[in-house]
Amino acid sequence: MIYLDEKTEDRLAFESLLQQTKDSVLEQLETIASPSSLSGNDFELIVFENAVIHANDTPFKGKLRHTDDREFPDIIASELFGIEVKATKKDDWTSIGNSVLESSRVKTVEKIYMFFGKLGGSPDILFRNYEECLKGIAVTHYPRYQIDMLLKAEDSIFSKMGTDYDTIRKSKNPVTQIRTYYSQQLKEGEGLWWIDDDIEREAPLSPVIKNFVSLDAADKDAIKADIFVRFPEVFTNSSKKFEKVPAFLAARYGVVTANLRDNFTAGGQVTISYRNKDYRLPQITKELCRLAMLVSTALSQADEVLLSNAWQKKIPNFENSEKAWMDELDKITSDMGYDVRLSDLYSAAKSGEVKF
Repeated sequence: MIYLDEKTEDRLAFESLLQQTKDSVLEQLETIASPSSLSGNDFELIVFENAVIHANDTPFKGKLRHTDDREFPDIIASELFGIEVKATKKDDWTSIGNSVLESSRVKTVEKIYMFFGKLGGSPDILFRNYEECLKGIAVTHYPRYQIDMLLKAEDSIFSKMGTDYDTIRKSKNPVTQIRTYYSQQLKEGEGLWWIDDDIEREAPLSPVIKNFVSLDAADKDAIKADIFVRFPEVFTNSSKKFEKVPAFLAARYGVVTANLRDNFTAGGQVTISYRNKDYRLPQITKELCRLAMLVSTALSQADEVLLSNAWQKKIPNFENSEKAWMDELDKITSDMGYDVRLSDLYSAAKSGEVKF
């Protein structure tokens, strides 16, 4: 890369500029009665103003600009180097950073440094290579890096993943490798409900948390159909069959419920008529039949990646999402000892051949 080869002298000059900026910002913080009262924007502006002053005797004179709120990083030098400014009011060196997607990154910037102000306790500043202080992934409304300015370089998220920052940021879908790594760390019953391999296709999540019972009937049915597709284990008799669903509801729909099981199983057993024969089956089977067309729609919008991620396993001999899902139902049918296959009921319900 340019900054590692032809621009080595500029890189060293830029690091010297960062050191001078750090020293003068610390001096300015000493004149402020309560540095922890500064907002992140306040601190960012102080850093920029000091950097401009110290750039006068460097190759970067007149070449620093403060980017707007929609761009990453916060300060650009010669359109090549970047400073991402972070501040915490706490007395530690950790924070939540930027999106792993970096969709707003200024394309010309090749080298970014983290400039971190610890404003709590005894104020101090550290700066270092951006990628060296990224500890892991945290989630707000999309995956973001966790910052730890005291992190050993070998403990960065990229070292753990066996890759490097530039490989991740330049990949077509950076979430894919992140998902693979975290999938390998999962314990029994855990899932990556917070990361989709194509996170930008997900519907935006409302800031309002809703109770499932307060939703209108159409929304409830659509959510149920989505759950049937992603969590076919809800058709088993396992005591843990709904274990993954609450987190999924909260993450994808902003919905919570205190009685999730009752929304699927209330009423116990029901009688379902299929091909002139009656079957006594759990209430959730009736819900499957009632929502068969919605389930079909959800399956048409799913793919192998979505299903394998949701089910936490590789799907052998994948042909299409509906067949893979119906195969899962057939395995459940066999385990449950039913006299009729759930996949047959689902298919018949789509054409109105099931009565209850």
